[in-house]
Amino acid sequence: MDRSKRDGGLRRLLDLCDDLQRIRQRITDPSLGRDSLQRLRRQSQRKSERLARTLGTYRFRGPLGQVLREFRFQPAHFQVLATLLHRHLHHEDPAVEGRLLLGTVFDNSYDVLAGAELLREGGPLRASGLVVLDEDEDPQGDVLEARFKIAEEALAAFREEASTLVPEDLRRAPGSSYASNREFLIDLRILHNLYRVRSERLFLLDRWDRVHTRTFDPGRSLSRRITSYWERVQRRLAASPEAKEFPVVRFLRTWQLEQEELIVVIHLLFQELYEGIAHADAAALIRLISRSEEDLIRNRLLVHPKSRLVTSHILELEPFLEGRELTAEVHLNDWVVNDLFGLPSQNRAIHPDERLDWHLYLKQLDDSDRFFRDMDR
Repeated sequence: MDRSKRDGGLRRLLDLCDDLQRIRQRITDPSLGRDSLQRLRRQSQRKSERLARTLGTYRFRGPLGQVLREFRFQPAHFQVLATLLHRHLHHEDPAVEGRLLLGTVFDNSYDVLAGAELLREGGPLRASGLVVLDEDEDPQGDVLEARFKIAEEALAAFREEASTLVPEDLRRAPGSSYASNREFLIDLRILHNLYRVRSERLFLLDRWDRVHTRTFDPGRSLSRRITSYWERVQRRLAASPEAKEFPVVRFLRTWQLEQEELIVVIHLLFQELYEGIAHADAAALIRLISRSEEDLIRNRLLVHPKSRLVTSHILELEPFLEGRELTAEVHLNDWVVNDLFGLPSQNRAIHPDERLDWHLYLKQLDDSDRFFRDMDR
């Protein structure tokens, strides 16, 4: 689909929602005669049917479409979302009362009452995180009296849908298999970038300083994209029989790294490649791989002295305070960088198991006398 058709499709959807909002505002005019009221209701019905058809045929390209499909949005859900988008763009106060919001979707009082389910906490709008309560609202309050607004995540998704750029991770893959270790590394770098963007959205300073319970997950759609992209990487690997000899694949197979551990390694690898900076803050690395504050607390163990990345000497920690690993600067050992890029060494390559045994042996040495005695054996 070319840009003009795509832009036109999204524009038609939002225009239809704007038209419906104007028609329903006119319907509430008490001075309307019977004939005018019936005519406006017929217009409203036709517009609603057209919205349902357009929504059913429009192909969303970004995370907004993924959310709408996953939570099975109906036209009424989309109308609420579009109304809140319009409110955010055209009013100083982006929040609106539930009864007024539902009044833009339904023509009469009964349907507004019955339609209150649209704004319930477990419904698609709020379960998806696209619509949230205003910050001062009681989560257990009456949804008709409560004030709602569009979430930052939804605004970002609409902006992405309306932009001219297709997200890099959603572009059509150049092939079904990997031709080289470098191609595999580039895909891992894109996966890492999704983690980085999610971390930036989740752990903003104003969210750390908040005085209320979070009612939505601002990283939800990015978490889905991370899962989807990781599955794509796995499929391409499975279609690449020669990939078992890629340096990165051998590295992963040897050390049995989890996905989050791999992302930490890839972050340090490409930061050094792109910026010439080998070190990163331990706390920043923990934020990078976490999808929530609960995750953040759990993932601090990744830089524990007994963690796999540290005991295998993939990572080296330099704590600012002794015994406080989260104050550390972290870098990859030289051999890791060389292994992942597949750089040849001047001498015979040392097998990772041999390298680990050597590190463990050195740690157990009490003094140099034992070392020289072992050398004489």
